[in-house]
Amino acid sequence: MKIYKKRTYTFVNRNWVKNLPIVGQGGRAKRPNLEAIKVLNPDVIFTISQDKKEADLLSSQLNIPVIVVGYGLNQIDFGHIYKSFEIMGKILNKEKRAQELVSYIKDLQKQFKKIESPKNAYIGAVAYKGLQGVTSTQADFMPFKLAKISNIAEDIQKTGHLFVNKEYLLLKNPPIIFLDYAGWQLVKNEFDKDKEYFKKLKALKNQTYITLPNTFYYVNLDQMLANSFFIAKQIYPEIYKDLDPVKKADEIFTHFVGEPLYKMIKEDTGGFQKVKLENNQLQIESVKL
Repeated sequence: MKIYKKRTYTFVNRNWVKNLPIVGQGGRAKRPNLEAIKVLNPDVIFTISQDKKEADLLSSQLNIPVIVVGYGLNQIDFGHIYKSFEIMGKILNKEKRAQELVSYIKDLQKQFKKIESPKNAYIGAVAYKGLQGVTSTQADFMPFKLAKISNIAEDIQKTGHLFVNKEYLLLKNPPIIFLDYAGWQLVKNEFDKDKEYFKKLKALKNQTYITLPNTFYYVNLDQMLANSFFIAKQIYPEIYKDLDPVKKADEIFTHFVGEPLYKMIKEDTGGFQKVKLENNQLQIESVKL
């Protein structure tokens, strides 16, 4: 049951999906079970594959239309997201619902403040082909882009996922670090193996935070947007002094899945948290919002 609580959409659909047949293993680059799909004989198949040849091959093998949707090619692209919603809405006769989501996301983007002098920070433990530790990051991390923050990794490459060198991270020594909860356990393991290294990261003394799982079996769009507001509040507290990230998260979840599920996610992951180095150990506590 716990895995359902990592993502809002799996939680609200937990009773419905448990009786559905399994047609393949989850995860990146896992191909579906063609025989299992044939038995179901669907009218259409949706896939988030970024490989057109794979989608065409699946369609030809099953003689069923395959519709490719997604978040973008190498990074989050809201244009791709809107188009995907519109395509799915049209095919599934849910055009009104699709437009509601598109309009809501556009409105959320307008709520981020203009920042004259963006601050620097770092996002670590970003999942990539599995869970990863502190050196795993996304140069153009969308919550940073929305909140008007520069990821120090952009000095290495401007877009996409990358693993930074530990020495590079220490050299830059960002004042604020965010960690994706999905990789938090790995970060703790890394800390236990090399405490002296982590002690040199100044952000650990007071400004390291844990976000909700941003990427867990692919990007969680509603949680990504909720993280964006939480991150904005931590980086620019005076500018966002009237923002309550928990209330905003529940608003977003309600629009996406129909329920205010921050409490559920907090019970499982701890929610928005602060990391501190105390007594030679990493300690976590809920963020005072």
